[in-house]
Amino acid sequence: MQKYFLGKCVIGIMAIAIGIVVITAVIETVLIVKASAKKPQENATLIVLGCKVYGEHASRSLRERLDAALIYLEENPNSQCIVSGGMGEGEKISEAECMYRYLTKKGINSSRIIKEDKSTSTRENLRFSKKIMEEKGLGNNIAIATSEYHQYRASQIAKSLGFSVGAVSGHTAWWLFPTFYMRELYGILYQAL
Repeated sequence: MQKYFLGKCVIGIMAIAIGIVVITAVIETVLIVKASAKKPQENATLIVLGCKVYGEHASRSLRERLDAALIYLEENPNSQCIVSGGMGEGEKISEAECMYRYLTKKGINSSRIIKEDKSTSTRENLRFSKKIMEEKGLGNNIAIATSEYHQYRASQIAKSLGFSVGAVSGHTAWWLFPTFYMRELYGILYQAL
């Protein structure tokens, strides 16, 4: 009888733990979807968050962010753009330089693009970009160009820095999405704690 009771307790605890994980994932997913769908204001300052660069070439994820940024910049000709990202391991140029080259090659006037090439995290991307915006008198209205799964966490950091935020979301390839999505769920939880 005691073994039976212990078994039920273990199963009950496991069921509660699984339930908590599922509920947390659902809540975070709703937050991610809402954040990635938030339309930016017209002619907001666009901050493109960096991502992996292979040598001098943008990774697929970075190209997806840049293609979304390109559409926004074409539709909002008075927007300034800050490309934000330092140089990581295996990168021959900074993420900012890579993004600058990509956007100018696609026809965006170089005078609209400001490089922030010191940051190594999302928080630094936004903090260092804020300093640039303050120096140039660009206000606090921004659009963040990043992957859709990353919009919620990035927008929460931006809001904590005093920004008014909209989303310009790059669409992640379906075969890469599950890995990045799961990692982001842990990132959101870590940031919340």
